[in-house]
Amino acid sequence: MHNSEYSKSTHNKSGLKFYLLQLIAVLLLAGYQLGWGQWQIETNILSLLPTDNQALSSPIAASQKHDINQAKSALFQQANQRVFVAISGGQAMPAYQQLAKTISTFDGIENEAMTVPDIKDIVAFYQPYRDSVMTDDYQALLAAPQTTLTTAQDQATLTTAHAINNFVLGKLTQVSDPFVSGSLAIAPRLNLADFLATGLAQLQAFETEQGIIVVNKDGLKHYIMPIKVAVDGFSIKQTQAFSQQLQAEFQLLATQFDVDVLYSGVLFHTAESSQQAEFEMSTFGVISLLAVLLMILAVFRSAKPVNLALIVLAISVVYGLTAVVTLFNQLHLLTLVFAVTLIGIVIDYCFHAFVSFSVISTSKSQGGIKSIRTALCLGFITTALGYAALIMSPLSLLSQVAVFMIFGLLGALLTVLLLLPYFNLTGKISVTPSVWTLTDKLNVWLTKRHQQRRLIFVVLSLGLVSAIVIDDINFNDDIRLLNSSPAFLIENEIKMAKLMGYQHSQRIVITADDSETLLQRQETLLAQLVTQPDLTVKSMASLLPSVAKQQANNALLKSAEQQQVFELGLATLGLADTVDKFKPLTLDAFNAGPLQALSAVYIYQYQMRDDNEKYALWVETAGVALNDALQQWIGAQADMSIDNKPAEVTAALSHYRQALLLLFAGAIVVVTIVLCLRFGLGQGLLGLLSIVVSAGGALLLTQLSLGHLNIFNLLAVLLILALAIDYVIFYQEHGLQANTVLAITLSAISSALVFGVLALSVTPAVESFGLTVMFGILLVFVLAPLSAKKIAPLSAAKGEVEK
Repeated sequence: MHNSEYSKSTHNKSGLKFYLLQLIAVLLLAGYQLGWGQWQIETNILSLLPTDNQALSSPIAASQKHDINQAKSALFQQANQRVFVAISGGQAMPAYQQLAKTISTFDGIENEAMTVPDIKDIVAFYQPYRDSVMTDDYQALLAAPQTTLTTAQDQATLTTAHAINNFVLGKLTQVSDPFVSGSLAIAPRLNLADFLATGLAQLQAFETEQGIIVVNKDGLKHYIMPIKVAVDGFSIKQTQAFSQQLQAEFQLLATQFDVDVLYSGVLFHTAESSQQAEFEMSTFGVISLLAVLLMILAVFRSAKPVNLALIVLAISVVYGLTAVVTLFNQLHLLTLVFAVTLIGIVIDYCFHAFVSFSVISTSKSQGGIKSIRTALCLGFITTALGYAALIMSPLSLLSQVAVFMIFGLLGALLTVLLLLPYFNLTGKISVTPSVWTLTDKLNVWLTKRHQQRRLIFVVLSLGLVSAIVIDDINFNDDIRLLNSSPAFLIENEIKMAKLMGYQHSQRIVITADDSETLLQRQETLLAQLVTQPDLTVKSMASLLPSVAKQQANNALLKSAEQQQVFELGLATLGLADTVDKFKPLTLDAFNAGPLQALSAVYIYQYQMRDDNEKYALWVETAGVALNDALQQWIGAQADMSIDNKPAEVTAALSHYRQALLLLFAGAIVVVTIVLCLRFGLGQGLLGLLSIVVSAGGALLLTQLSLGHLNIFNLLAVLLILALAIDYVIFYQEHGLQANTVLAITLSAISSALVFGVLALSVTPAVESFGLTVMFGILLVFVLAPLSAKKIAPLSAAKGEVEK
């Protein structure tokens, strides 16, 4: 006996030594990462978009799509820093001027209202390239005749000359057109005037008043102010501060000048979402923790288990958080909201440990950690395997949650198995007698249900299958499930979209290794877009054609000159002019001119990982949505992609949801093998049936409650499977013993509290996740005992304690 105790003591000390060494290592890593790590908290919903393009139907190679994704990320970051404000009302102009004055005093916020260059400067800049630019309509007037003319071709040339003459006369009648008056002397063919007027009108479709963009809508003038906010990496506090600063100023303007102020921008959604997530994380976490600790106190009537539970929870959080900030550069705030669920599983380990400590070791029942070590390890392995399947998820949120949970549970398991035995608590923690009494009553009820388990399983299985057949399963993969923005912000976005005319607007991103290829590919895209009627297109091609197109324009103009197409028009003007030698207008030259600000909006350069520079631009379409043929054509291009993050996230969610269903099928097979090998074919299949019926029933109840299911309900099923397997393993290992029933009952209650609180979230994804898990826990609690392999004496544990 002495040798046995000595061996046990030595084993405990060696286990404690190993535990302390790895704990110190984790704490040192945590201190380094939290103090000097490069990670940061991300609050943007759309940042959850897969890092690699998940449009799996596209045949494009991953390396090519990586270029597109980098370009789209740069574009997205650009959009993140822009805010649009629209002011309307009798005092709109004074209010606008007051806002501009106030913003000039803010650090990190600037008015981006573009100063329109003087037309003389624009015309002077284009003078060297005057014979290389023209609109498509002007080009259509020049039906280039052949060198050797036939009678028919002479007639064609004459027709073209008349068309050009009519065009010139038509332009000359537009005396108010500043481009005609400004360019007539240097480009009397008026191709330059037509090019500039058309190009600037296309890119700047709004009126201006004193340099301010003005939109007339329903007889009301709206003064538009674009604002740039210098948010560094979307720091939560910085984002919230900018949002509050701007919104306070908008409210002051509305009151002071009696005007309507409409505003939109990712900044405001980010600030609201982060505030909501912070509130939910702290509120749900505190409520869950307090509820669980109060339950521990009520059951054990001692501060000792409460303190131990806090230690286990704290260590598990350190493990989970350290793993996430080590493996991910961006920690999404929603990850921490979902991470609250760690409490629900970690506390299960604590309950099993505390109940085992309350059972005095006898010949009939082995108390202490040793009695539950196998079941705890099996439970952790199955739970970790379930979450491991999410690590490779295309959505960073799911990967982060999986890493947090796996390492958090590992920390909890090591603490329970290696640290708690050091305190030698066996027999020193006691359960309140009234709790044992309630446990006995529950055990009696479960025993009766156990005797009727065949009928119960048959009825529930038939009911579940019938409900699925009758009520079609409706999946909703919309990205808005992740959005917790308040209604007023969403309404603002809709109003601003209508006002600015970017309803149904889409951006198509093009990438290339050099600027000339980029511009040529843009022109290829534009040739496709003109095939869809009622589609409004904005692009830099209207002011900066490719060099190849400029050369073709110049050749066309020279050919027309040789055919004397312009003589009639020039004679009308009393001018003479010759076509200049071709000089290309490059992107670098354009960026040195007065319209560089437009180029900065539409075209940008970015660094690749190999330090090579790439070029990207975007083309905007509006008015109507792109038809299927255009979308398919764009999707087949290696260097083009429609920039629609919400749609891409939705598509990724849909694809991953389908992958999850396959994952569940594989998980069911693995669980079946594990249970059957451990407990035999009959008991293994009974355990599997209770797990499957619980998961299916939870999904069905959620469908009836919310009207649809989503990927987060399937993720909830993953957690249900993990909890259900834990419960089944304990019942298979120990039967319906009172201590097993009590530990699982406490675990179920605590888990239902933790996940039930999540059902109160205003974020639909979090709400549906919590609701499904809560339903699943209730079903597992009832069905898992039905798979118990034997019936133990009802008051065995109670009797041992009383002895």
